[in-house]
Amino acid sequence: MCTILSQISFNTEISIADAASILTFLTIVISGIFALCKWTKQMKMKRAEYIKDLTTEIRTSPHMAFDVFEYGKEWYGLDFHDGSDIEERVDYTLSVFSYICYLRKQDLLNNAEFNCFKYELARILTNPHFQQYFYNLYHFSRSQNQPMTFLYLFEYAKENGYLDSEFYNPKSTKYFHVLNF
Repeated sequence: MCTILSQISFNTEISIADAASILTFLTIVISGIFALCKWTKQMKMKRAEYIKDLTTEIRTSPHMAFDVFEYGKEWYGLDFHDGSDIEERVDYTLSVFSYICYLRKQDLLNNAEFNCFKYELARILTNPHFQQYFYNLYHFSRSQNQPMTFLYLFEYAKENGYLDSEFYNPKSTKYFHVLNF
């Protein structure tokens, strides 16, 4: 055995080709890390830009009706479903917020990004006219065996306790019936 060990020798010399290979490998690794960091930062900027665009849409679009939720204007009643401007604006607003809830449910918005919209969501979901409207939409959809319009907004309201037990009762006296269900 001693003779075998005496015959083994290690070559500790590094050739120029070996050094060049090591430097090339390190350059590739460092470049890859740098590219990944840059890509991550660009993706964060794109996400921030998207949040800004959504926020701008909510605040400035003439199609939005957030003011009717924010300031407690009366808007839902027997004449709401006559194709009026307010119906279109309310539906557009609820579509935007249902889409935001969809993005959150799909983990396409993180908690910090979703927090940008929680105030508006709370104002909408606690609005008594909204609850009347949603009550009618919910029961009408069920009577038609169809998914509810603004489904993701409904799911968010349900999961976060914005809907009381009377909401699910189609014969509730708390909510008035506008739609035929």
